[in-house]
Amino acid sequence: MSELAAADPSQWEPILDRTTPAAFSQYGSDTNWWLLKSAMDQFPATLPHPTFIMVTGDLLAHDFPATFRNVTHDSDQQHYRAFVLKTVQFLAMQLQRRFPGTRILLTPGNNDNDCGDYTIEANGTFLDDTAPIARELATGDDELVNNWKALGSFKVPHPALSGVRIISLNSIFLSNKYRALSSSQGCREVSSTAASDLLAWLEVNLAAAAQANQKVWLMFHIPPGIDGYASSTSNGSQSHDDAAANAGTCGNSIVPMWVPEWTTQFDALLAKYRSTVVAGFAGHTHSDDFRLVGPAGPEREFILINPAISPVYKQNPGFRVVSYRSDGAVVDQSTYFLTNLNSASSKSKGRWRLEYTFTRKWKTRELNTTSLGNLYSHVAASERVRGDWLKLYAVSGPAEASEKGIARGLYCAVESLTVESYKACYCSATPKP
Repeated sequence: MSELAAADPSQWEPILDRTTPAAFSQYGSDTNWWLLKSAMDQFPATLPHPTFIMVTGDLLAHDFPATFRNVTHDSDQQHYRAFVLKTVQFLAMQLQRRFPGTRILLTPGNNDNDCGDYTIEANGTFLDDTAPIARELATGDDELVNNWKALGSFKVPHPALSGVRIISLNSIFLSNKYRALSSSQGCREVSSTAASDLLAWLEVNLAAAAQANQKVWLMFHIPPGIDGYASSTSNGSQSHDDAAANAGTCGNSIVPMWVPEWTTQFDALLAKYRSTVVAGFAGHTHSDDFRLVGPAGPEREFILINPAISPVYKQNPGFRVVSYRSDGAVVDQSTYFLTNLNSASSKSKGRWRLEYTFTRKWKTRELNTTSLGNLYSHVAASERVRGDWLKLYAVSGPAEASEKGIARGLYCAVESLTVESYKACYCSATPKP
């Protein structure tokens, strides 16, 4: 890392090619160079000419500041800031080299900042430093730069569909764990109105899209709703039977993804613009998952949660390819995954393959709110379907074994997005119909 810190990002690849061990990072670890390189090479092999690319956050690894300090023995905040910028520049170069001329849309993750997890600052140094990169990747304009610097967010026309806009929303501000730390002030905490400013900005842009009779795709890192894994394991790994037996205290262990106030406002916006927002895309959980927002019906919104390259939570590395119609409706998706993480290295090529295609796997004509709602009902009611779903949730990785015991906690998070509704689903002794 010290050698990288001293070099221009354009010189990083030959430095990284000398790193040892040459094995891919294993389950429980974040992405190393060899895994990243394999994934980057696989993207164009799977889809040589995508219309555009979405990166739903966490360009940087977990504990990135501590790793930098431990390896370089450098605690200078401005030196770390410079290294973060170089890292983002390097990743942008890697994507651009494989997809020249293709628009690449970013949204910040909770690790993407200068001061640590969940601390990105509105109008702060990280957003200021990376604004030119976000603009270049998206082939954006001055408005994109201004919105990125202010809120880590932007809107752009859909690269292929004239009647669709894409809004990249920095949902880190909405997180239950968010604290605003200022890199320019030595990572001291500062006051912030970023969350309310972000939702006001979103409403303005949704209203503009509705006025223009356009549809909207949303992309963000942290999805709304409940953290099913944390809620199921916050008092130690507990089955649904344990939670039901302790229903009086079960609700105390429920972990919201966002501050409930912001979730309520967001849900109200989606209800107001139900005919405008047609799809959402998120990341964060590393799992292949989805959320259903709003009351059941054809105008309900859905959010696809993308799998990650990092196997840190013991899911297999994976990525998603989405297909859509000319009216902006997302109609199918396919997930690809690495099948030989344990044995892959610089000398033993990573083997990636199609894991499943939604419509084929679940025997439905189209991916939409109806088919996703039906899938949720089948997962809740059928042990066989639940087993199939859990395998895909873990991207066919070893995480599946530990997730079987908390399956209800995971699937309740699909539809129950408030603390109250999640408690009714997860903590009740009555099985979900």
